[in-house]
Amino acid sequence: MSLHPDPVLIVAFGEDENLGVGYLMSALKEAGIETGMIDFRHNNEEILADISRQNPIVVGFSLIFEVYIDEFAQLIRFLRQNGINCHFTAGGYYASLHSEDLFGLMPGLDSIVRFEGEYTLPELVNCLRTNTDWRSIRNLAFRDNSRIIMTTLRSLETDLDNFPFPVRRKPAEYAMGKKYTAILAGRGCIYDCAFCNTREFYRQGGGPLKRIRKPELVVSEMFQMYTEQRCSVFLFQDDDFPVRKPGGDTWVKSFCTELKRKGLAGNVIWKINCRPDEIDRDTFRLMKQHGLFLVFIGLEDGTDEGLVSLNKRMTVESGLQGVDILRNLDLDFDFGFMLFQPESTFISLRENLNYMERICSYGYSPITFLKLMPYFDTRVEKDLREQGRLKGNPGKLDYNFRTESLDACWTAVGECFAEWLWGRVGVVNLAKWIRNYLAVGYFFWGPDSAIDEYLRYYRNTVVRANLFLAASMTEMFDYYESGNYLKDEGKQKERIRTSAESMNKLLSESMKKILKNLQE
Repeated sequence: MSLHPDPVLIVAFGEDENLGVGYLMSALKEAGIETGMIDFRHNNEEILADISRQNPIVVGFSLIFEVYIDEFAQLIRFLRQNGINCHFTAGGYYASLHSEDLFGLMPGLDSIVRFEGEYTLPELVNCLRTNTDWRSIRNLAFRDNSRIIMTTLRSLETDLDNFPFPVRRKPAEYAMGKKYTAILAGRGCIYDCAFCNTREFYRQGGGPLKRIRKPELVVSEMFQMYTEQRCSVFLFQDDDFPVRKPGGDTWVKSFCTELKRKGLAGNVIWKINCRPDEIDRDTFRLMKQHGLFLVFIGLEDGTDEGLVSLNKRMTVESGLQGVDILRNLDLDFDFGFMLFQPESTFISLRENLNYMERICSYGYSPITFLKLMPYFDTRVEKDLREQGRLKGNPGKLDYNFRTESLDACWTAVGECFAEWLWGRVGVVNLAKWIRNYLAVGYFFWGPDSAIDEYLRYYRNTVVRANLFLAASMTEMFDYYESGNYLKDEGKQKERIRTSAESMNKLLSESMKKILKNLQE
């Protein structure tokens, strides 16, 4: 039982499963500390009322998305102004790597828990509830008058299975009545891509860069969720699922063997994230036989020059081979792709668009892409800063392209295709929902004539959407590269926008009908 009646509350994003907060809550629970989570997406008044009602001893702020730093700062200021006087702490990548800056942005904070907090946060809470000094606890940062003090770092826990299973919310439906949850096989990544700061986080945190759990305990966690919560869909959140380890594919083989031994093979499905150059036919065939149904692959660029610039340590050919293996195994896939990058040209845009057309030509996945954003402590951010091209404030850093025509082109992409690419009822999002339903239907009820027909119609619709998007984007590239956008007062852009909106509405309505039929 807790020594103090007041709980710990963590303000964090409640969308999907927040495993980082879940592990913190399980560590607090194991230490006998009552804890709860408040969804950051609630408005400030609701969060204030919740905190006032529960009277916590500590409020923690989970800053996992740097783009919301300003919103968190406003919330903390609002809470302080409205009489919340308990200890405020924060954690996350930016909080850990830029503690001094964060105290400047959020003067209402009392402390920052740096790097992993499963041991540090319970220690902090225990000191506060027993009125003992907490300033010597390792992995903390705090203000001492005008100075920022950072205490000694503890070594990272090398055995992740020493942590209790994370606290989870009540599982929600994934598709066709099947519940889902998120899960981790490990933490960290050994690669050092130019756009990612994961390696820097674990390097400064004391390493190792990547830790992998025992396959038997990962399956035990899945078994517990399956038997106690009726979860049958598992979404692995690892940046790079342990398809390959220095010893080969022994982890995956042990994992699949344990799934079969526990009676989960044939009763659960799971999704992973990995690099395309880690995909081989035999391993992924084995994984599919034991429930793998979806693979997210980090392609990012469709040119060898671009992959070198991003430090991906792979080639276009290895990416294509990975996609071909997935397609031959009839495994669905999503992919990450950054079509617009700091050094993009209209030539590279066309080459990359052609690449996406090739990998999406069979309708397994809709064409989708983003602009590469300069996240803090990445090589991209440092290069842009040295070039004097970085603009914006912490959490919202951005840059201009090398030419005004490319800047105008990217702005037009947002104006013409935002709903299509990123909207809740856009083509891309709806296509992925249909794919999820079809995957669940095939696995749990087997193929039948109705599902086969829906699958054919779905893939034909995705192919149609991809052809339209690629043709429209090509037209847009020609328009902006030629400079015609400076002469026609945006008339051609408006035609592209109107056409995209009409096609998005047409395809979305068609996809909604498929979804409705699959849901009935």
